Amino acid sequence: ENKLLALNKVSISINEGEFVSIMGSSGSGKSTLMNIIGCLDVPSSGDYYFRKNNISSYDSNKLAELRNKDIGFVFQNFNLLPRLNALENVVLPLLYSGKNLKERNKLALNALENVGLIDRIHHKPNQLSGGQQQRVSIARSLVVKPKVVLADEPTGALDIKTGKEVMSVLKNL
Repeated sequence: ENKLLALNKVSISINEGEFVSIMGSSGSGKSTLMNIIGCLDVPSSGDYYFRKNNISSYDSNKLAELRNKDIGFVFQNFNLLPRLNALENVVLPLLYSGKNLKERNKLALNALENVGLIDRIHHKPNQLSGGQQQRVSIARSLVVKPKVVLADEPTGALDIKTGKEVMSVLKNL
């Protein structure tokens, strides 16, 4: 019955290679904006251009394809599957890529090496520290070589020292 305006007259341009933080008070629309940027939600009005394409009218299948191919997500709570080891968690986004098992494993191993976890590939999430779990999450988000990586408070569940390490990994990548 009551309309809630989460975002109003928002315009943002992010160029390739930019490292951008969206900050604001609780309830200010940060998550809504990130969900729109990540094609998890669609705006009720206005236009959204992703890589010069107006995706405002994309259907759910086309949005899912765009997400799977071009957008990587790093979540605050890691979202790792507990029964899978680090390598298997990183391979997940590649399952629909059309690549064979050998190619998928090679890409996942490379991503884990890039975040400094090549020696932990067979460890399950409960056998990894919080920082290591977040690095697995980062590797998983990067394995498809996305055009955009969205990180929703990627250090929120970590202590200060580990949070700085994770931010350093993100910046370096």
